[in-house]
Amino acid sequence: MNDTAPTVPAAPPVPPISPLEAVTGTFSKPSETFSRLLARPTWWLPLAVSTVLLAALIAISMQKIDMERTVREAIEKRGARTGQSVPPEMVTRQVEATRKMQPVFLGVGVVFGVAAFFLIGLVLWGAARAMGAEARYGQMLAIWAHASLPNIIGALVAIPLFVTLADGSITQAAAQNVVASNVGAFLPETAPAALRSLLSSLDVFSLATLALLVLGFRRVPGLSRGAATSTPVVLWGLWVIGKTIWAALFG
Repeated sequence: MNDTAPTVPAAPPVPPISPLEAVTGTFSKPSETFSRLLARPTWWLPLAVSTVLLAALIAISMQKIDMERTVREAIEKRGARTGQSVPPEMVTRQVEATRKMQPVFLGVGVVFGVAAFFLIGLVLWGAARAMGAEARYGQMLAIWAHASLPNIIGALVAIPLFVTLADGSITQAAAQNVVASNVGAFLPETAPAALRSLLSSLDVFSLATLALLVLGFRRVPGLSRGAATSTPVVLWGLWVIGKTIWAALFG
């Protein structure tokens, strides 16, 4: 009589995934792609593409913004809140200083975008670990990089729209609504800043990113289905609340 326990066959190894295959698979087979990304993390391609598009979008949009009208409106709104008037010559100086700083704004914007990528990945990793996930930082970066691919699509939509605008034809506030992909874009400019900020969070590309992030979290070992769903949603909700409060305080 043989008392030897039957041998359970080992699970087949997860095949490696190429960076390009990971990008296309995020939209065609997201759950399978996230599983393969956890086994063989890669995140450099989405980061590289988003960085290039961010630099292009900032450079093009700065040419379309009427800096004088933007600065003047900002100063007038600040004066309305504080009750202080600003001399016209100060407005002129601020406009000139802003124009001279535009190349710096481009560099700062790109650096901030890259830093935000790694910081958000760190926050997601910390939150997942706190909920019992068995994941490394690199794995969470891979999930975040590919979950945020809808934002790259948003940039690809925005760049041609900005190109069609005349130079100096819009304000900075109006530039945020060139791609009318969120509810806030349909509010009048007189709407309260907090309400505009809140409704701008209901954005097609942002919500698509959130949905992909939930799918990615559901593939992370150690996370229950409830935790995998609630963790990204709660973090997104905290971000929305934070920026809404900021808009209410500072406009």
